[in-house]
This record gives sequence, structure tokens and C-alpha cells, in this order.
Amino acid sequence: MKSVLLCLPVVLFTSCATITRGSHETLTVVSEPPRANVVLSSGEKGVTPATFVKSRGDNFTLTVSKARYVPQTVNVESKVSAKGGAAMAGNIGFIVGAPIGVAVDAAKGAYNSLYPNPVSVRLVPLRKSAAAVRKRGGALSTTKSSSPAIKEKPSPSPFALPSPPTEPTFPTAKGVPGKPGYVFSPFDTKGRYIDVSGYPSGSKAKDPWTDKIFIVP
Repeated sequence: MKSVLLCLPVVLFTSCATITRGSHETLTVVSEPPRANVVLSSGEKGVTPATFVKSRGDNFTLTVSKARYVPQTVNVESKVSAKGGAAMAGNIGFIVGAPIGVAVDAAKGAYNSLYPNPVSVRLVPLRKSAAAVRKRGGALSTTKSSSPAIKEKPSPSPFALPSPPTEPTFPTAKGVPGKPGYVFSPFDTKGRYIDVSGYPSGSKAKDPWTDKIFIVP
């Protein structure tokens, strides 16, 4: 009854909720760890723990960030609160001024409160191997991990042809001067002749004394 009587002299020009609650609210932002940067979508900035005076009817976002931590964004919404609903009931209960009081309070957002308030954020540390460091000019670079990187071998394609086996190389024999069709074996230290008259040049032949392969010149 006291609240209604206090609002009575001005009910035709303003409203009860606007007088008793005001159209603005103090928003508190805290973080773990503290000393994190706070940026509101409406442009205000601060460092946790931070407070902002905001209209009860505003909807906005805020981002909390700190070096070496993953930034977090929180939606803050304007909703009708229990206290605001009680003030609305007071306006309606006063029949003469109800239409004007309700309209003024609704326009100024006096029935509403900001949710969540306070805003509490727990920041998650970045992994060292994926920590992004912002350079001057807005470019991003990734810090190197303390452990050496392990390169993975590419998987073979199922359509790739198998590699041919590596063929061993063989020495080339020397021809015997004045004796066409005969060669000196590169493996024989006694200088004996080998008849290769039936072998074309570039073909393989076997040393009869060492059983080793050589190329016919």
C-alpha cells in the first residue's frame, strides 16, 4: 500500500516500477582466472571483475578473453523478473493509472532484469601445440610445440602400380685383342679367355670359373 501511495501523485505522468526499480541495472562480470578482458557488443570494455550500467530492456552479448585462454561469448537477455512482475501488478491494481503506468514501464524496461547477472565465466587454457598468437596487423600464427613433430608416411594408393624390383648391376667383360668372340672375365685373375661368340653385345654371361655374371661387351 505504501508503494501505491507513493506512486499516486505521479501515476499519470510516469510509473511505479520506473520509480522504485529504475530503468537501468548494474551488470557484474567475473572470470576465473581474473584480469580478463571484457568487450560488450554495445562497445563498452572492461577488465574482470568489471561492472557496467545497462538498460534493463537491452539484449546484447559480451566476450571474455585472456592471453593463452579460449575466449568465451555470453548472451545477456532482458527478461521480466519477479520484482518487475510485482511492480506490474501494482500498476494494474491502481485502476486509474494502470494503462499509462504499464505502458511507460514497459517502454523503459522497468519490469525486466538482465539474465544472467552476474556473468561468471571460467576460461579454458589453450593447448600449447595449438595456441594462436596474434601478431601486429591482425595475422595469426601458431606457436611451435615443444615436442618434435612426427611426420606420417602417406598411405599407398590402391591404384598405384607396384615398384619394379631393383635389378643388380653386373660388370662388363673386356674383349681379347685379336680374338673376336672372346673376352677376359672381370672376375678371373689368371687372364683366361671365355668364348662368348654366341652371345649378343649387352647380354649376360657366366664366368665358368667363378659362376659370376658379367655383361658381354
